[in-house]
Amino acid sequence: MKLSANQRRALLGVALTATLMAVVSANQLERETRPAKSPAVSPVETASKPEAGIPLEKLRRPAERANAVDVFVSKSWYVPPPPAKALPPPPPLAPPLPFTYMGKLLDAPDRVVVFLVRGDRVYTVSPGDVIDDTYRVEALAGGQLTLTYLPLDIKQTLNIGNDS
Repeated sequence: MKLSANQRRALLGVALTATLMAVVSANQLERETRPAKSPAVSPVETASKPEAGIPLEKLRRPAERANAVDVFVSKSWYVPPPPAKALPPPPPLAPPLPFTYMGKLLDAPDRVVVFLVRGDRVYTVSPGDVIDDTYRVEALAGGQLTLTYLPLDIKQTLNIGNDS
């Protein structure tokens, strides 16, 4: 059943009127049943005195409820990760070789001299030589010059090309 706009307005007006009448009658009924307060009593005095009809024992918390578990306490399921173990420091490394290969010379049938450049200095070295108390020339084989970094005793190689 469809209602016209006027019928809907009338129905809403009746419902609103009925609601207002119910609220007014409830307020009147409450005033009639409520005992009259004496005007000589202040609100502070009534708040501090318990009403005569309610015994204080009913207002106190029972002993068994004092030990009850609070079910509304928040619970976190987060588990912190174990503390990180300290890793040992990495072993020290030698700095990159500061030399540039310039060339080599066959000084004798069994002796080879290698020319190395570092900045503006030229070094002529053979296996067994020590450069600036920092590097020792170990060997020359397979197109590579093997040097030892003396402070850390670490071997490094420098590519010098083929043995021709």
